[in-house]
Amino acid sequence: MELRNKVIGIIGYSRTGRATAEFVKSRGGKVKISELSGSEELRKELEAKEFDFELGKNSFEFLKDCDFIIISPGVPSETPFVLELENKGKRVISEIEFASKFIKGKIIGITGSNGKSTVTSMIYHILKEAGEKVTIAGNIGVPLINFVEEKSDYFVVELSSFQLEKIVDFKPFISVLLNITPDHLDRYKRFEDYAEAKFNLFKNQKSSDFAVLNKDDDYIEKNKNRISASKIFFSINDKKADVYFDKEMVFFKDEPIIKSDEIPLLGIHNIENTMASVAVAKVIGLKNKIIKETIKSFKGLEHRTELCGEIDGVKFINDSKATNIDATYKALLSFDSPLILILGGKDKGGDFTKLNELIKNKVKKLILIGAAREKIKKQLSKDIDYIEVESMKEAVYKGFDFAEKGDIVLLSPACASFDMYENFEKRGEDFKRIVKGLMEERSNG
Repeated sequence: MELRNKVIGIIGYSRTGRATAEFVKSRGGKVKISELSGSEELRKELEAKEFDFELGKNSFEFLKDCDFIIISPGVPSETPFVLELENKGKRVISEIEFASKFIKGKIIGITGSNGKSTVTSMIYHILKEAGEKVTIAGNIGVPLINFVEEKSDYFVVELSSFQLEKIVDFKPFISVLLNITPDHLDRYKRFEDYAEAKFNLFKNQKSSDFAVLNKDDDYIEKNKNRISASKIFFSINDKKADVYFDKEMVFFKDEPIIKSDEIPLLGIHNIENTMASVAVAKVIGLKNKIIKETIKSFKGLEHRTELCGEIDGVKFINDSKATNIDATYKALLSFDSPLILILGGKDKGGDFTKLNELIKNKVKKLILIGAAREKIKKQLSKDIDYIEVESMKEAVYKGFDFAEKGDIVLLSPACASFDMYENFEKRGEDFKRIVKGLMEERSNG
């Protein structure tokens, strides 16, 4: 795609918008930034970079002369402004769509309501340790557009539903769909709208491409015939799947790959994540021994069922990345020890009643925090014992007070963080900082 002398509009100037604007400028294009926030600091930054911009509003008038417009993931594609642009003939695409036109290697695209960061990281680790030339990008941290000059055979890209909303020609060599459960219902009107955004991952794939799919997911199973790529299924329950789990062993087409106790991550959901990663490794042609050894050396992700301290036999687990109900559900399944669960944050439109049975069976004390407390209380079973707190420090200290030797204090919020923190990382870091402080107090006292 030739950008010289083209006028490119960018809606939203966060991490992705910044990276996209810099790339367009480097290729000789003219950048026009439309950003709803209007801080003086941002104004100075845009002036210094000599971008055309409008702040505090989005207007068709400002972007009407653009050759096409790139929408940042944080901007919903169904907003009246975006719809107005399209109704008036303007082409609006995602950053992933745009970046993919400049990528020279094969793309492995990973999405799902839960587990996508773990699987993206695991696939990257397997390929890198196996000696492949590989780059990791996307929703996991750094926009894909940052790597268009990278010389890699494979680009392992984590993809959110937001990034997949405006797909036109984007086509991964391997697509991975881990699961689809209700999420981001504060952005999407219906679950089906969210699911359809996920399914855009397969939109342009042919039979020469591959789709790695969770056979145990009802929505995926019902819609599998819409996918034209060659399908590879993984399953915990179905021994006829391409990748399956039986007698504590992961198999690929009846070949033993790795035992569950050799997987360095906790929980049944991480066996699923491992099976998806095995499927990708086999498509690429790696030998079973290499796959096994590289999985064994994988360290896992920060803020995902991460052990961050132990005091007097009480373990503290940071699962701040559990930003929806299904993620917390799977985290609860991962532990046999009695739990003190810290739950709450900014509600994303989920149904907390789905947690009731597991909380009753596994949680000895529930600690509610954040803006979603009132909704959670209304949806809790009457026989669940809970308290409310005002801060993360209070949650950690109360959690330790309730715990006995052998218990786990688990932060697994089932909510977004934006009521109290900038992102889930900041929330997890605060939890770990407070746990560390408590550990120091106990050792000194």
